[in-house]
Amino acid sequence: MLPPFLNTGDTIGIAATARYLTSEQWKFAKQEIESWGLKILLAENVFQSHAQLAGNEAERTNSFLSLWNNPEVKAIIIARGGYGTVHTIDSILPQLDHRKWVCGYSDVTVLLNAITKKGVAGIHSTMPISFEHATHEALSTLRQALFGELKNISWETKNAQDGCIEGEIVGGNLSVIYSQLGSPTQLESKDKIIFLEDVDEMLYHLDRMLMGLLRAGVFQGAKGIVFGGFTQLKDNTTEFGFSTDNPWGKSWKEVAIHRLQHLKIPMIFDFPAGHMEDNRAFYMGRKSSLSWGKDNAQLSWS
Repeated sequence: MLPPFLNTGDTIGIAATARYLTSEQWKFAKQEIESWGLKILLAENVFQSHAQLAGNEAERTNSFLSLWNNPEVKAIIIARGGYGTVHTIDSILPQLDHRKWVCGYSDVTVLLNAITKKGVAGIHSTMPISFEHATHEALSTLRQALFGELKNISWETKNAQDGCIEGEIVGGNLSVIYSQLGSPTQLESKDKIIFLEDVDEMLYHLDRMLMGLLRAGVFQGAKGIVFGGFTQLKDNTTEFGFSTDNPWGKSWKEVAIHRLQHLKIPMIFDFPAGHMEDNRAFYMGRKSSLSWGKDNAQLSWS
């Protein structure tokens, strides 16, 4: 199900389910959102510091629910990620009983998984903490997605042959997906297209996480896999502070291909989304068409 798209003059909420924003970090994002013709409602804890987090677990849960249950709020963007949304999800889950756009990425994968499992579409996108350094495309695709104007995203990538598949996109940050194995928000991918991205991980950790998802049957029945950014990755070498060079021996793409090629489903790389400035917004839980040629690919929505 698609939540209603936004119109000029609508109110968008900013929740903080993990880390907090400072007023200085918020300044650019506020100006950008207001330039879209939207009103803003900030949850009470957005600027509240509780060590790394935006308040205790109850305060961060209420940060989301106060906006989710407010009929004037037509969409919610999570202020920033980090870690902490998982603390709130079990209290939030029972109340995900209506449609409203939720936007974010990384740690917000917990919420996006929960929402798409309820049959409601969400938006994987940049967040206010990153607005100032985001590309024009990252910000414009988020605005277009909210207003129902996003039709397609094209990018350059190398493929062995042409092809096309259709299905809802689910997934998000690989580490967060891995951390939800065996929980009510474990990723379900049957007849769907999986999107994966990650940041600041050891190469062998990627292998371990993919093995965990494989053994749990997460990839079973998936139509294909789209890989976004895998950035700031590390290896067991002196370059990353280890006393000796003991590299894993494969790049992250080689790890993915080695572990997943037996699934015999399309694997498309280089999608512009993840922990990078060009983190373009796209719909999750909405029927999508993924097509590709030898030098490019396109994700589109009718």
